Amino acid sequence: MTDDATEKPERPTREQLLATLPADRLYAPEMDMWVRLEEGGLARLGATHVVAAHGQFMYFTPRPPGTDFDRDRSIGVMETAKTAVAIHAPISGRVAAVNEAVAGDVDPVTHDPYGAGWMFLVEPSRLEEERPLLLEAAAYADWLAPRLEEKSAEVPFDPAEFEQDLTPDPNQGY
Repeated sequence: MTDDATEKPERPTREQLLATLPADRLYAPEMDMWVRLEEGGLARLGATHVVAAHGQFMYFTPRPPGTDFDRDRSIGVMETAKTAVAIHAPISGRVAAVNEAVAGDVDPVTHDPYGAGWMFLVEPSRLEEERPLLLEAAAYADWLAPRLEEKSAEVPFDPAEFEQDLTPDPNQGY
């Protein structure tokens, strides 16, 4: 019999990841962002399911339309009850539009990151130069799988030490 409290969560395999990742997008792995090239030269940007898995985001504050930005610079902030996390741009460009539904309610980002949870529509400024930095879905799955496996192997604390800390000491209490 196993103790459910100490079992590590199952991490998806490469094949499961690949089935989750839409093939019509490019991925910026170090930012956990996706890019879908649209007709007319625009690009739609969103957070991957890795960001969505945090599930504790409460607010999204995007940069307004007309804002110019460089790759890997902040184009918005996602906030939890305790912290703010910068959303880094996977490509350089100008904000053409913001998904107002997401700006008012982050649920679409956590429940449908590749659909209704998109965040920005942008005019890319250096796509040809930056395109090699983006990965196709299969390459992103290859990049992501070992990192998720590494995370699943991490144990935040030794349960035996935790139990020891709660053992009453007659001289000092807990």
